[in-house]
Amino acid sequence: MYILIKYKIKVGNELNSAAIIADANCTKTCFNLSIVLLLSSVLYEIFKINYIDVLGSLVIAYYAFKEGREAFEKARTSKIDPHCNC
Repeated sequence: MYILIKYKIKVGNELNSAAIIADANCTKTCFNLSIVLLLSSVLYEIFKINYIDVLGSLVIAYYAFKEGREAFEKARTSKIDPHCNC
C-alpha cells in the first residue's frame, strides 16, 4: 500500500493532477486507519486488556475528526468558479 501511495503522488505531480494527489492522500488515510486497527487488535489479543480496543477506536475517531475538519476547511476556503467547464 505504501508503494501505491508513493507512485500515486509521483504520477499526480507529473501530470499536475489534483485529483490523483487527493486520491493518494485518501489511500494514505485508509492505510493509517488500517494500521491503527491492526495494532489495537493485535495488542488486545496479546494482553487481553479491553481498553486497548477503546484506545484504538478513540485514535480512529480523532483521526477521522481531524481529516473531516480539514476537508471542510478546504471546501470553505476554495474558490469555485460556477462558469468553469471542467
